[in-house]
Amino acid sequence: MDFKVTHQAVIFSVFEGQYNGCVYTDNENSPTWALLQTPFLQHCIAGEPTEKCGTVLDDIIFTEILNEQSEKEIVVFFASGEWNSVLEGIFTKRGGVSELRKIFSFSEENFREFRRLPIPEDVQAVAEKCKPAPNSRINTWSAKVLSKGKTVSHCDALMVGKGMAEIDIGTEEAFRGKGYATIAAALLIDRLLEEGLTPCWSTWPFRLESQHIAGKLGFVPQPDVTAWIWMEGM
Repeated sequence: MDFKVTHQAVIFSVFEGQYNGCVYTDNENSPTWALLQTPFLQHCIAGEPTEKCGTVLDDIIFTEILNEQSEKEIVVFFASGEWNSVLEGIFTKRGGVSELRKIFSFSEENFREFRRLPIPEDVQAVAEKCKPAPNSRINTWSAKVLSKGKTVSHCDALMVGKGMAEIDIGTEEAFRGKGYATIAAALLIDRLLEEGLTPCWSTWPFRLESQHIAGKLGFVPQPDVTAWIWMEGM
């Protein structure tokens, strides 16, 4: 996996100041590797592994970072295959597992060919700028489908950086299967393109509906990337 291709919006949403984060390194003045802590449980490591970095990283991840988080879950992505064995040693001894994440790249040409269905008369689709999360320092685009004034589906530009926007999407369970998420996502992408932002889409393998929507909107599947995951109670 190359962070030049994936997770750019996630990484630069911290570097460009949308969210607070923290960078841990082996040497502040001349780092060999660096671990980026983000506020969304998705942390990223890059650089070259050193001889004793596993011990150092174990303490950083499972003492410093984990104790700061209210949710007892850790997800770490890595920028090169050399890190896989290091993280395997750290996570497996605690019962953690590796998991693939589905990555999609945006095709504006495919999106323009997407055939939109009429919005049902009993719902309303709106887009507005607002904070995508309470700890965001900026407003980003959010699209919603409303039923009787209540948000039943949403699609947000959750993390924005380096000219890209990582999309977060969801629909209330009672309203799924009606196409509302696709309506919200298409509306959000329209607004992102107007601002010159490239939409980014990624999801876990069990999120089949998310993958289906990405395909309908013209996103192109890319090679899966690996993450190491630990959750309390695993």
